[in-house]
Amino acid sequence: MGYIWSLLSFTGRTNRAPYLVAQVALLALWFALWIELPAHLAPQWQILDLPVTVVMIWVNLATTARRLHDRNWSGWWAIAVFAVNRLSYLYYGLFLRLSFGVDISIAKELLLVMIAVALSVLQTWIIIELFFLAGTEGPNRFGPDPTRTTPPSLIGPRAEPVGVPDFLLSRASNSPR
Repeated sequence: MGYIWSLLSFTGRTNRAPYLVAQVALLALWFALWIELPAHLAPQWQILDLPVTVVMIWVNLATTARRLHDRNWSGWWAIAVFAVNRLSYLYYGLFLRLSFGVDISIAKELLLVMIAVALSVLQTWIIIELFFLAGTEGPNRFGPDPTRTTPPSLIGPRAEPVGVPDFLLSRASNSPR
């Protein structure tokens, strides 16, 4: 029950690995529920879409807020991350004419390209911030460091530079010289 509660809770911190697992699981569940299952289910079962969607949005916002807490950001930024993601889906659907049956004139395409550049920059920042950068060392205003099992005072300061992904440093330090 502890892991399920951590998916629903907005308090505390989550490091990169559990966040990545949760986001990949949400993506796989979304694909299964909205791409594969509708072709095989009777229409009366599609009424379950709304409650499942609400739960998936809640889990996405909660895990993102806790990951932002690990980076020492306010959890309210999870709403901005969610909005940028949804705007990206909407934009690419319109620009690539994948949905809505919208016919976009050439004059509007320049505006859409500028929106695409802005959304791509924001998406790139979000991916780097949430998936690659390590969390705040030691406890912060949102709770204890999720990667520490002993108090930081007993371990000493981290040897790696701030902002370099831990997995790159561990590979570099374990390589024979």
